[in-house]
Amino acid sequence: MSDLPPPPSAPPPSAPPPPPSSLIPPGYVAYGAPGARPYGGRFQAVGGIGKAMNILLIVFLPLQVLTVFSTYKLSNDAKDFLNGDMSESAFRSASRANLGTFSGLLLIPIAVLTMILMFRMAKNMQSVGRGGQTWRPGWAIGGWFCPPFLYVIPWLMFRELWKGSDPAASYDWKRSRVSPLVNLWWVMYGVIPLAGLVTAAGVFADLRRPTLEDFADKMHDFALINVLLGVVSFFAGIVYLLMIRQLVRRHRETIGEA
Repeated sequence: MSDLPPPPSAPPPSAPPPPPSSLIPPGYVAYGAPGARPYGGRFQAVGGIGKAMNILLIVFLPLQVLTVFSTYKLSNDAKDFLNGDMSESAFRSASRANLGTFSGLLLIPIAVLTMILMFRMAKNMQSVGRGGQTWRPGWAIGGWFCPPFLYVIPWLMFRELWKGSDPAASYDWKRSRVSPLVNLWWVMYGVIPLAGLVTAAGVFADLRRPTLEDFADKMHDFALINVLLGVVSFFAGIVYLLMIRQLVRRHRETIGEA
């Protein structure tokens, strides 16, 4: 029995296994860091809408410049018509050729896309976990129709969307700074309805006797204010284009949209 080999010794205790890799999912990025996609990245894309708005605004701007010159020319035609230096048919033709109608019609799709963009951004803010919003997604539409029609709610909502789209912010997103473009856009865009009310009041006062002479009279009387409104609208369009570009870019960075 003494010649038998000794029994094998027990293996030394092994180190405890490492924690499962599933505790830290692949591609994890800390909340609030650039590229973070919390809650599985369930976001509504905004890049396509932003591009469409850029195209429409780029088309709108030169049309608005032509509208300013067209309005100025029409006011001179109105003066000639009132003085008897232009025939009625010629003045009617000049009125119909005014380019303000084309630039005005272009504002309709821009307004619709703006509402869709604001709605999606507000929804994404909820998905990204930045709670405490003052302006919920529904205000992206209803805010444009609430009195006193000075677009105060859209302005305040744009401010909130700008803060909530800060890719470097997290729980303190409300303390983020707002670009001066947002406030400048509202000042320039809010002036238009106020000044336009003066012109509209004069036009509505003559609805009891709407003749071509009345129209020419108003075009002549309000020539300066109409031209100034056109100029303000042009610069407001530039500010809005820059604002939308920057807002879409920072929002896409926050939600990780390619």
